[in-house]
Amino acid sequence: MRGERPEEASGRRERKKRKTREALEKAALKLFREKGYDQTTIREITEEVDVSPRTFFRYFPTKEAVLFGDWAEGLDLIRDLILSRPPGEPPLATLYRAALELADMDRKNEPRLMLVRRLAERSRRIGDFERNVVYPGFEKAVAEALAERMGVCADTDPRPRMLAAVAVAAWTTARRMWMESGGKRSMSELLRQTFGFLVENREAGRARSVSGRGSSGRSGS
Repeated sequence: MRGERPEEASGRRERKKRKTREALEKAALKLFREKGYDQTTIREITEEVDVSPRTFFRYFPTKEAVLFGDWAEGLDLIRDLILSRPPGEPPLATLYRAALELADMDRKNEPRLMLVRRLAERSRRIGDFERNVVYPGFEKAVAEALAERMGVCADTDPRPRMLAAVAVAAWTTARRMWMESGGKRSMSELLRQTFGFLVENREAGRARSVSGRGSSGRSGS
């Protein structure tokens, strides 16, 4: 527009993009509820918004991606939550606290999570996307953030990857149990149980190790 400053033009374009993305998500979720996931085509979604299928793919790589919304942006969030924890905090405690904060922030998305569960019961593609794209993405983000906290390289040190794997397993188990309860169970309590199990087993293993060293020392005296 004439007389518009570059930053104003850039801000206007970003607002327009955000509105288009939100409109596509809204249209997709509406059609998924009405027709079912597999029965809804990308063309039908774009016709609801009056844009082309090409425009759809500027915002979402696949139909599954529109169902999971801005999950990729959540990767930056989980990194920030992990890196913002106090220095010296044990890794599992860091991951537990980060998971609690993420669950609290995610409350506004609970209706969407329930919709995903209902649709996934009727479409294998949704579960495949979650297992093969979403969960590995979170696991990688967690491992990289942990490696940064620990001052190691996730490509050569196995600890960040191992901790990330068990943390994502604890988180997904809690979320699955929450969904199975219809959202009636407390997500925070479920996270406390799943992460608590990991911490308890770690502490038990440490106690056995210390006890074993003590017994070995006494037997040799």
